[in-house]
Amino acid sequence: MFLTFGLTKKVFCILPDIGVMVANPKKFDVRDRGFMKLEKVEDAWNIFINAFSKEKLLKIVERDLDISLVNMVLAEDIVSPIDVPPFPRSAVDGYAVRAQDTFGATPFNPITLTVIDEVFIGDEPKTPVEEGTAIKITTGAPVPPGADAVVMIEDTELVSERVIEIKKAVTPAKNLAKQGEDVKKGDVVLQRGTRLRPVDLALLKSIGVKKVKVYKKPNIGVMTTGDELVEDLDQLSPAKIIDSNRIMLMSMIKEDNGEPIDLGIVGDEKNVLISKVQDAIEKNDAVFITGGTSVGPKDFLPQVIDEIGNPGILVHGVAIGPGKPVALAVIKEKPVILFPGYPVAAFLNYELFGYPLIQLLSGENFDYRPREKVKAILEQKVSSKPGIRDFVRVKLKTENDTLVAQTITRRGAGILSSLTKADGLLIIPEEIEGYDQGAEVEITLVRYFKEQKMIRGTKINNGQND
Repeated sequence: MFLTFGLTKKVFCILPDIGVMVANPKKFDVRDRGFMKLEKVEDAWNIFINAFSKEKLLKIVERDLDISLVNMVLAEDIVSPIDVPPFPRSAVDGYAVRAQDTFGATPFNPITLTVIDEVFIGDEPKTPVEEGTAIKITTGAPVPPGADAVVMIEDTELVSERVIEIKKAVTPAKNLAKQGEDVKKGDVVLQRGTRLRPVDLALLKSIGVKKVKVYKKPNIGVMTTGDELVEDLDQLSPAKIIDSNRIMLMSMIKEDNGEPIDLGIVGDEKNVLISKVQDAIEKNDAVFITGGTSVGPKDFLPQVIDEIGNPGILVHGVAIGPGKPVALAVIKEKPVILFPGYPVAAFLNYELFGYPLIQLLSGENFDYRPREKVKAILEQKVSSKPGIRDFVRVKLKTENDTLVAQTITRRGAGILSSLTKADGLLIIPEEIEGYDQGAEVEITLVRYFKEQKMIRGTKINNGQND
């Protein structure tokens, strides 16, 4: 625990084992004594994001309105310059009338009106509707002056070329779309921080927007470290493994609206690491690095980060399983995440810290991809260490119309196939030591469950009833 006193700016450290306060200590290295203190996820996140200015990293660009804007994030509120629709229009095919001229009409007592004109969609009506008259109209066509309702064609009968019988009365505004019914001039139709979807682009087009200001997608440099890593099968040899973390992280960044920048594999050479990380920080908005974060003799990446710049490592060790050795840092006001080298641990830490960081650096105000959750019955007992938030990979199946969660037996942090096989995650909170067999639990889906139709009624709708 580091504390700053007074104007002298001296840094003191309270040694947790003996309570002694020492001035200007060297930062503890987890390689010397392991992870003595683990931060909770929420605490780690707050420490991290409060150490840099999001506003300084946000970049605004103006773009033409086209399909390339899908998934970009608005950097301004959009105010409509017009009403939509810009005129009252018919919602049905039928006859524009004065509603009062239809009052009392029934199939057995129809009312006769004279048809004086017709108007089609795209036409500007020129003839007004007067007492005792009607104008034939198509869906979407402007309502002629004098008319305040439309009778559906199914509720009329053509007596002659210019005479119809009205068999059902209508009230004022019946079967009409009023001017501004969709959007009114001056309405804020989309807020700053909104990720643009196809329907949002359609709305912007409908109000005549030609250009919009959006946040530039953040560049995220992705680097993997370790002498044991190679690019592909041709380079594989004893004691070497193919690097799979980089393509996973870069794909997730791409999916979540970031721009992944491939920084390749860097070996466990300290001076090379320093040079590569410095370059990555200069050229990117944030940097993701995997490997070298634990307590092994070659796990000196956190030390490298601290040597490059301040404040350096802010959090090293989070109370989750798997994924404990994650480190969160800031250098030159750029966020840096050090992911554990095991792929499952890297995946989970991306979900916890990588994705929300990209969302933050994209200017988003809303979570655009909340994970769907379902309830299921646990097939076997699952234990968890107190104080650790455990992420247990599960497969889902149905038995007698009941959704059952089956834990994946081989679920070490290095078992990448446990993620490809998993339908969801059972997240066990820190204060719980596990769940008994047969317990009803909440499962966070990590992919569309192939038997979705079988679990209808088990979804958790976050308080909403659709």
